[in-house]
Amino acid sequence: MRVVLTCLPAPPYPAAGGSRPSPGAHGGGAEDRISRLPDAVLADIVSHLPAKDAARTAALSRRWRRVWASAPLVLDHSDLLRALPGAGGFDWLGTTDAVSRAIGAHRGPIRCVRLTCCSMALAARLGVLEYWLRRLAESGAEDLVLVNRPMPEFLPLPPDVLRIASVRTLYLAYWSFPDTAGLPCGPAVFPRLREIGLCSVAIHARGFDHLLACSPVLQKLAIVASLFVPSHVRIRSRSLQCLVLWRSLTNELAVVVAPCLQRLILWQEYPCMPDSDVFYTRVRIGYATGLKVLGYLEPGVHQLQIGGTVIEVSLSPSFLPPIRSYMTYHYPSVTSI
Repeated sequence: MRVVLTCLPAPPYPAAGGSRPSPGAHGGGAEDRISRLPDAVLADIVSHLPAKDAARTAALSRRWRRVWASAPLVLDHSDLLRALPGAGGFDWLGTTDAVSRAIGAHRGPIRCVRLTCCSMALAARLGVLEYWLRRLAESGAEDLVLVNRPMPEFLPLPPDVLRIASVRTLYLAYWSFPDTAGLPCGPAVFPRLREIGLCSVAIHARGFDHLLACSPVLQKLAIVASLFVPSHVRIRSRSLQCLVLWRSLTNELAVVVAPCLQRLILWQEYPCMPDSDVFYTRVRIGYATGLKVLGYLEPGVHQLQIGGTVIEVSLSPSFLPPIRSYMTYHYPSVTSI
């Protein structure tokens, strides 16, 4: 869980906290100049507030209610997380209900939804998980982080997630990816998706191929904390620029067709696997004419094949066959990722 939470995109705004100035600390009785701003500017301001604070602006006046209703919703549901009085735990039912009311009450557009502490299993049993995804699709959601927490791990993700055509950034954690048989496929599914993270997501080769085929402008793909799911990762993408395997193992990683791919990062192999020749990942580089960075390769874990040339660990660099000039290797530090 710590690895997964580390790799997620940052929250849309700083965490609430600290002391707030009193109403009169900076001349609270002074002239109200903020309300003179156009509605579009006020809506942009409100969209950068935590969900609770944004909703409170509706109590100021009728005009502010209109502003709140039209402002893009930014929902980090940790703002709605409810604790059980005296129990030292969380009220998962109350939190789930709060998320449903926040998504349902706001009839304007949705810009960002980040659900990292919600009981998705409870939401699925109550039938609201599908409702959330439908509302996100209807409201044009752009940036989504959906973490199935707490467990069970590999909870089935409803196929409605593949109907959110407006999404640009999508991170999924601890889900079982939907069975794509019979589902729409092609560039119209995720026409705007540019970045996706699959964090401990059970997805098979067919679903992985389906995902790439549906994302015509995808630039960044991260596979995090995944063991052999999928067992063979095959990259066919005309737009992908960066591919990261972090704390993940797969039998084969094949870059079949990826002319725009610039960085292929294999970072921190799963610690539970032995560093012997009992297991290795074959890294095959096919058509990737833009590749500039490839690393970090571990002897005894990775077998590298470029075109028809297999590079053996035992070979001295002076005896290696020629490698195309577009390939450079970087091994210095984590910051290069």
